[in-house]
Amino acid sequence: MTIILDNISKSYNGKKVLDKLYVEIEDGRCYAFVGPSGCGKTTALKIFMGLEKPDEGNVARMGDYKYPTLQTSYVSQEGQLNLKKSAIWNVKKAHRFASKGRAIEELSRFLPEEKMVCPVGELSLVERKLVELIKALFVPGDFIVLDDLFTGMQDDLRKEIIDYLMNIKGSRPILFAQESEDGLDFAKKVFLN
Repeated sequence: MTIILDNISKSYNGKKVLDKLYVEIEDGRCYAFVGPSGCGKTTALKIFMGLEKPDEGNVARMGDYKYPTLQTSYVSQEGQLNLKKSAIWNVKKAHRFASKGRAIEELSRFLPEEKMVCPVGELSLVERKLVELIKALFVPGDFIVLDDLFTGMQDDLRKEIIDYLMNIKGSRPILFAQESEDGLDFAKKVFLN
């Protein structure tokens, strides 16, 4: 399966953030949209996922699809956690049949138990991003999309997360968006201005 962002253009309030972007997203590969803040990285991800429509161009899906809709495991840069609830509660909310035990098991990959039970609002920004990641991956999606996940993380934690992602991704493509290309040697880079 290949998804093509075919000559995608998008403007906001008269400012063009994407201009004829062309990218082929193939199964099993990693891609990184790289560029300064405001250059269209998040917009490209949202258009890829179908959350926004381009002004020009289209998203073409090539290949055999088993399901009428494709699901995305998505970590947004804004965050989607209930800050008054615990990490366990937030991860369990990803799926109505999720068990507390499985949520704890997945969270324990990156967080100690005392961090899992306190309100997420008391966690550091990096710890919240780890909860976001586990929540996004809790229910398998067809794609993994990570918007600005690594900001503020130390290199050893970033490497641990990348190793984890490479281990679980299977044939799913992974799309990253970040300002710097640091630590993304394994990904095909798409530079945006």
